[in-house]
Amino acid sequence: METASQLMPIILYLLLSILVIVVIVLVYKLIITIDKTNVVLDDVQVKVKKLDNLFEVIDKGSDAINMITTKATDGITSFIFKLFKKKGKDDEDE
Repeated sequence: METASQLMPIILYLLLSILVIVVIVLVYKLIITIDKTNVVLDDVQVKVKKLDNLFEVIDKGSDAINMITTKATDGITSFIFKLFKKKGKDDEDE
């Protein structure tokens, strides 16, 4: 019993020191991994900012095309309504 009480703290301290070493190694590898992902994320962020300008140009172009087609459609519909309105008035006069 006396041997077990002397041997148990030695085993626990040995296991604790192994655990501390494993945790230190894991934290070091985690730091390296996080640094690599930060580099990749920074690169992606730069590329997304470049694409934002492209999408802004496309958005402005589509807005301009939409405005032009809306005005053209309004003009055509008003012209067609005027034709039918005149035709309707001519029929009533006869």
